[in-house]
This record gives sequence, C-alpha cells and structure tokens, in this order.
Amino acid sequence: MNAQLSLLVQLQHFDLKIHQLDAQRQQIPARINDARVPLNQANARLEEIKTVIEKATADRRSGEQDLSEHESHVQKLRTRLMELKTNKEYQAHLFEIDQANKKKESIEERVLLAMDRVEEKQKELEEVQKLVEEVTQSFAQEKTQLESKALELDDELKKLTARKEEVLLQLEKSVHARYMKLKATLKVMVVAKVSDETCGGCQLQVPPQLVADVKRADQLLTCPYCNRILYVEELTGIVPEFSGASEVAET
Repeated sequence: MNAQLSLLVQLQHFDLKIHQLDAQRQQIPARINDARVPLNQANARLEEIKTVIEKATADRRSGEQDLSEHESHVQKLRTRLMELKTNKEYQAHLFEIDQANKKKESIEERVLLAMDRVEEKQKELEEVQKLVEEVTQSFAQEKTQLESKALELDDELKKLTARKEEVLLQLEKSVHARYMKLKATLKVMVVAKVSDETCGGCQLQVPPQLVADVKRADQLLTCPYCNRILYVEELTGIVPEFSGASEVAET
C-alpha cells in the first residue's frame, strides 16, 4: 500500500493514544482536589466544634467570675442584716437578698449549661478527631496513588511522543501538512477505517468505486462526506487501539 498512508495510520494511532493519556493526565489534579474534599469537610467540622468549645468555656469562666462576685455581694447583704434597726428595713433587705439569690441561681444555671455544652462537644471533638485521622490517611494514600499514576502517564506520554516523532521523520511534509489541516477541523480522528463499505469516522456508506480505490491503497483518498483520509485496516498491518468514531467523537 501507499507508504505515506501507512505512516498516517501510525501517526493517528499515536495521536489518539496521546490524546487519551493526556486527557487522563489532566484530570489528575482535579481528582486529587476531589479526594481532598472529605478531609476539608472533616477539618472544617473540627474547627467548628473547637470554636463552640472555646465559646462555651469562655461563657463558663465568665459565669464563674460573675458567680464569685455575686456570692460576695450576697454575703455582704447578709452581714448588713445585723445592722438594720427597723422591721421595715429588715424586710426590705430580706427581699433584696431573696432577689440576689434568684440571680445567683440564674448564674449557676448558666455555668452548668456551659459546662454541659463543653462536655457534650468534647465527646464530639474526639470522634471528629478520629475521623480526621482516618480521612487524612485515606487522602494521603489516594494522593500518592494519583501522583504515581501521573508519573506513569508522563513517562508513557514521553515514550509515545518519541515514537510519534520517528513516524514524522518518515512522513512527507506535504502529507503531514494535509493531516494537520484536517486535524484542525476534525479534532481527533483524521484517518478513518473503511469497514463493510462504511466510513469509520462519520459512519456513512462509502460509494463502492471509492471503496475499491481505497483497497488498492496507491494514493490518499478521502471520505466524500467527512473528508477523512480512508484506509483498509488489513492492508496496513496495524491495528489501532481506536477504530470507531464513537470512541473519540467530539473529544
């Protein structure tokens, strides 16, 4: 068959494989970010609980301070009872003490609620800390695997690119220019296999005479519908990993 056509089939084979692997390689940073989401969520929850604990602890300390000051005030009120001379003053002072005691109870309740809140959130904090440890380990493993995969893809892409360059050295400049012009329009698949008198690119039936001419493989012929360069696979001795438009359509 036409040697240039055989080279074009090889060139497309490498281009398609490179396209596929490059797409995989470009997805890896996003996949790492996706893998990090559960860790970010767990850390955010951890910080949220810590903030609640800090606030509740501050409320408890503030309440304890208020309680201490109020107890001193109540004690002073009780001491002053002995200094009162009239029953009216005595009763009024008892009422003031009663009100002060009620306020004291309110402060004590506030302190207890804050202590309960701290205790409750402390338990939750321990659970979330364990979760963070687990998710951190899981993320580290997945990140390592993805980074390893990226290195493998980089290495394979480098090898494929080198092999593609070997093909380009043998390809006539005019033929390569034609291929690149078609590629600019068709994106990925430029050379299409004819199978059962059907173009592997657009999936439309190729005229019988054109099929016969393609089988002779003595020149570069194109599909009348999609303009892809046509070939018959068995004549190339090459079995591309991508043989149908459905595998690379509009990529």
